[in-house]
Amino acid sequence: MYFFLKAFSLYLRNAPTFAYKITYKIIYSLLFHVLKMRKKVILKNLQWAYPEKDEAWHNEVMKKTYKFYTKEFLDFIAYPKFYDLTKVKFKNEDILIKNLTGKGAILVSSHYGSFDKLFCALSGLRIKLTGVAYKQNSGGADLFFKRIREKFMENQLYKGGNPKLLSKALNDNNVLILLSDQDAKKKGVKVKFFNIDSSTHSGAAILGKRKKIPLIYADIIKNNGSYEASFSEIDTNDSIHAIVQQYTSKIEETIRKKPEQYFWFHKRWKSVRTY
Repeated sequence: MYFFLKAFSLYLRNAPTFAYKITYKIIYSLLFHVLKMRKKVILKNLQWAYPEKDEAWHNEVMKKTYKFYTKEFLDFIAYPKFYDLTKVKFKNEDILIKNLTGKGAILVSSHYGSFDKLFCALSGLRIKLTGVAYKQNSGGADLFFKRIREKFMENQLYKGGNPKLLSKALNDNNVLILLSDQDAKKKGVKVKFFNIDSSTHSGAAILGKRKKIPLIYADIIKNNGSYEASFSEIDTNDSIHAIVQQYTSKIEETIRKKPEQYFWFHKRWKSVRTY
């Protein structure tokens, strides 16, 4: 898989525009019309999140979601060809920068929008980043993705890995990236997400409170070929439950702006509902 992705990346980086567009259409059609990858999951998620919307709306958002993430996936594979950092506009990056005082910070975000482009753009501001991700089932794919991300991150760690590495990253004044929008099973904190009691990862809240370091929420939204990234502070003086609810509410607020840019492929509510 690793060498296949390397070859595919080389092709995408050198393909003329018309060939790239044809490749996009082929892969989109394969995922959406042939494989129908997680179609049922996406529809269930949209029905639960937006019960007031009709079937036509759910299907249209699902289709747009496939199109959005097909493009994002190809852009990522072709890194750095389509990572034009001049198109990423920071709304209030000073909120993040002012909190980097030597003990690091936690950037809590979600699988929304062009999140890898956001992290790449932050590295362009000379902000040191350490990401935390799930390990891919395919070792070759995992290695390929990790090597791309480590071109704009100091390091990529894995969920459930050595906690000392997290502490080291923060001690080195890194921004620790935690995407906190997936189902956390029995270990999660139950908070409201689209008015559903949702098992949610609390690691960002616990680590921020324990180490007394800033917790910053970040999002990135694509608008007509450009991207707007914004930041806001999370109050860590409250309880763990309240902190988790804070950033979960912010994630929901972001999703509601353009729901087709959210990665609805995850079984977000598998701990509380049946897919």
